Amino acid sequence: MDDPGWASGDYLDRPLRELFEDVASRESVPAAGSALAVLGALAAGLTAKVARRSSSRLPNAADLAQRADELREGLEPLVTADAAGYAGAMAAPEGWAAAMAAVSAGTAFIAESAAEIAQLAADLAVDGNQNLRWDAMAAARIAAIAAEVAAELTAANVGQDDPFPRAHSAAILARTATDRLK
Repeated sequence: MDDPGWASGDYLDRPLRELFEDVASRESVPAAGSALAVLGALAAGLTAKVARRSSSRLPNAADLAQRADELREGLEPLVTADAAGYAGAMAAPEGWAAAMAAVSAGTAFIAESAAEIAQLAADLAVDGNQNLRWDAMAAARIAAIAAEVAAELTAANVGQDDPFPRAHSAAILARTATDRLK
């Protein structure tokens, strides 16, 4: 029989329903960090789609799509890695602080990546294919929320210590990007 939850293998190689069920389970992981990685990756995918469909309006559309793909590819492994890291931290109470700092580095990366996605998507909402404006706006807002919550989660794990300042700065950049869309 397979291991339950995140230990059953990389979520990228499993049915999406298993992630949903594991997040809803009694187990402590996967939780918010994994969910934020998913949200960021989905926002990046949507951003890439809008960029690809904006080539007639934007000469750099292919570059924007490629960057969104790179950000998505950077976030995807964190769906499972965040759960594994947090589970490892809980299993090693003597090294809790160091383990939480390591987990929080991933959460800060989510915040930073999501902030860049929010900026790309906001730019596309303004300058890209206007038939997909609402998709770009959705991607920007989803990414901004992921950045903001990732910064809050980082603070919950490490307080004001590193890597919180990076995550906090990213959340501000993400919110600034989406504020342009109002």
